[in-house]
Amino acid sequence: MRDHRVRILSNAPEPPAYWRLRVRLSEAIAIRPGQFVMVRTREQWEPLWRRALVIYRMEEHAEGMDLEFLYKVLGRGTTLLSRQRPGDELEMLGPLGNGFPPNAETEVEAILISGGIGLPALYLLAEGLARDGRAVRLFHGEPTVEPNASLPFFEDFARALGPEAITLATEDGSRGFQGLVTEAVEAYLQRARPRRAIFYACGPTPMLRRVAEIATQRELPAYVSLEARMACGFGVCLGCAVKTQFASDRAPHYRRVCVEGPIFRAEEVIWNEL
Repeated sequence: MRDHRVRILSNAPEPPAYWRLRVRLSEAIAIRPGQFVMVRTREQWEPLWRRALVIYRMEEHAEGMDLEFLYKVLGRGTTLLSRQRPGDELEMLGPLGNGFPPNAETEVEAILISGGIGLPALYLLAEGLARDGRAVRLFHGEPTVEPNASLPFFEDFARALGPEAITLATEDGSRGFQGLVTEAVEAYLQRARPRRAIFYACGPTPMLRRVAEIATQRELPAYVSLEARMACGFGVCLGCAVKTQFASDRAPHYRRVCVEGPIFRAEEVIWNEL
C-alpha cells in the first residue's frame, strides 16, 4: 500500500450511466484482480474522506502504468471527481484489499456475475482467466438499457472473452434477458448443466445473497466482492466491518471489507446481518 500522485489522462461519461477514468502512474505496481484504491482530488477538503474505486483495467508501458476505473456519480465525492479534466492530478492510495484468489483447476468453468457498478471488479479476473485458457462466462444485470445504446464496457469484455460468452440481463426487458441477472444465471445452469463451475460475483447485496443461495443449493464454490462504505480503506476506522462465520477466535466474528476483504467466500458471510 502506497500513496501515489497520478495524472488524469481522460475522464468522460460512458453509457449507460457510468464514467470512465484513466490515470497514469510513473511506475508499475503489482495489482490483483478485485483490488481497489482510495482517491481524492488534489484540492479536496470536503468531503474529507477519499472515495473507493475498484481497479477496472491496467496497462504497463515504458512510462509506468495506466489504470482505468468505471464509476457512477452518486454523491459529493464522485461529483467532484467527475469535474476533473485531463492533466489534473489525483491522490491515490493503494492497491488495497485482498483480491480474488487464484484457482488452478483449468477444467472448472468460471461464471462471473455482476450487477450495476459491480462490473468493474471482474474485468481483470476475466482477462486473466481467459488468458490462462479457462472457460469463462459473464452475466451482467442492469435495471434498464436503451435498446440501441452503445455499451463500451461490454466491448472490453467481448475482446477478452468473446461476445458469445456475455449475457446482459435487464429487469424491464429493454435489452437481453428479461429479469434479474441471477435468474439469467439459473436459466443458464439449467440449460447448460456445466459439470464443474465456480462463481465470482460483485454487485448489490441482495444480488450477492442470491448468488450465495444458488451456490449452496448446487454445491458450487462462490467468491463475492462485498460493497461497503469506507472512510480510510486500510482497516483503521472499522467502519466497513461485516459479520462472518470464520473471522477469528473471538466473538463477534467481524472482518473488515477493506483489509480481510473485499473478497469473501460466500458461505463465510452472515447474510442476514447485512
